[in-house]
Amino acid sequence: MADEDPNDAVLSDVEGDDDPIPIVLPSPSPSSSTVPPPSAAAIAAAEQRVRDLLAELEKERGARKSAEGTFNRLKSLAHDAIRQRDEAFRDKEAAVRRRDEAIRDKEEAARSAERTVAELSDALRLKDEASKQKDSLRSEMETAAQMLLSGIGKISGKVSGYKNFSASGGLPTSQKYTGLPAVAYGVIKRANEIAEELMKQIDAASKARDQAREQVEQRNYEIAIEVSQLEAAIVGLREEASKKTSEIESLEKMVAERGSRISEMEDEISKLRQHGDDRDAKIKGLETKLESQRPLIFDQLSYTSKAYEQIREILKCVDKDNNDLSEPSDSLFMWEEMDVDDNLRSLLDGTKSVYELARVAVEKVRDRLEDSNNKVNDLNEKVMELLAEKQHIGTLLRSALSSKTDEVLHVAEEGLREVGIELRLDPRDEHDSNDSGENEVYILADALGTTVKESQIKIIELQHLVEALRKGRVQSTEIPFGCPSKRDFPTEASYKAA
Repeated sequence: MADEDPNDAVLSDVEGDDDPIPIVLPSPSPSSSTVPPPSAAAIAAAEQRVRDLLAELEKERGARKSAEGTFNRLKSLAHDAIRQRDEAFRDKEAAVRRRDEAIRDKEEAARSAERTVAELSDALRLKDEASKQKDSLRSEMETAAQMLLSGIGKISGKVSGYKNFSASGGLPTSQKYTGLPAVAYGVIKRANEIAEELMKQIDAASKARDQAREQVEQRNYEIAIEVSQLEAAIVGLREEASKKTSEIESLEKMVAERGSRISEMEDEISKLRQHGDDRDAKIKGLETKLESQRPLIFDQLSYTSKAYEQIREILKCVDKDNNDLSEPSDSLFMWEEMDVDDNLRSLLDGTKSVYELARVAVEKVRDRLEDSNNKVNDLNEKVMELLAEKQHIGTLLRSALSSKTDEVLHVAEEGLREVGIELRLDPRDEHDSNDSGENEVYILADALGTTVKESQIKIIELQHLVEALRKGRVQSTEIPFGCPSKRDFPTEASYKAA
């Protein structure tokens, strides 16, 4: 900053005189207007003087222009000189810094030279030791190279069943290495190729195992769905059979009560006929008795009509497509206030119609039970087919895994034996190392067998239940065999848990 202050002062001095000094011409004074006009000589002299003044003015203007040009050149030269001076100062400072850096570099080079001398002495000592070991290592390297070549050749011959490595004309070579490193490079390259080929074979075996596992899981899922459908259908059958059994027992009780009442009424009518001679004397008693029996008969007619309607509803539920059921006559169970014989006859006709409807209902229910038994048998056959497929898949999985494992172990044992290492690899040890692969397949197969056995036991129990229901006097309505709803199917989480 101290060096720049004089420069700024100089520049300001140079730039301060940029504006030219104005030239002021004398103007005529107003007092001359009162002067009398000059003569011709004076006018000529004045004109000559004006011409001289104009010439001097032109000269002054030219001199001023030349002075301005000179001043501008001097100004530019001053600017250049000041700029060069500043650059010279900056170059001087940079040269000083470079000198200091060179001195520091020189000191560091001297210290590094001392370290290099010490290292050189150590290197000479190590060189002497290395020269002594070089001769011994050379023979060992030749022996190791021969052993590597013979060993990798024998291993290549053992795995020639997967790929022929000897067809390439020897070991892979490299322009970067020579001698034992080149041999080691070729052996490592060939071993890498053999390992990659073995890994490909193992990957193919694992892919086949995964595909088989997916097929087993799919079959397990389908079996679980079919078993759940069967269980849902049989549970619905059991519930409907229990409900209809209770209803039929109540109907049988009602029919028995009506039969006992009708027999009592027939006995009373026979007694009335036997005592016809005493009719006139007992008219009032008979009227009171008829009045007492009339609500009973009315109740019997009403209950018979209700039973008739219930059995018709059962028939409609069992056989919805049957439109041959005749509509009940309105006069069949109608109460006649005046004629008792007609009321009893209508009661008998109603009881007969109830019996006919009950017989038809029993036949319909029996047919439906036979259909359900046929469906249960079909489901049993499907379960047996699924069991046979499961056993076949398990056998294929075990045979494929055992064959691949035995081949790999045999190749490894032969290669080690040729190198000079006697080692017996047990397939069981390899299986222990691959528990995450094979044991998973065996566990899936065992879980499938357990699930199928449990479903067979449940099916047998349900068959016994159906046989027991068939032997009894069961009259039930239609048992729906539709597909179960979505919530009846096992979810994926429950299937995995099983």
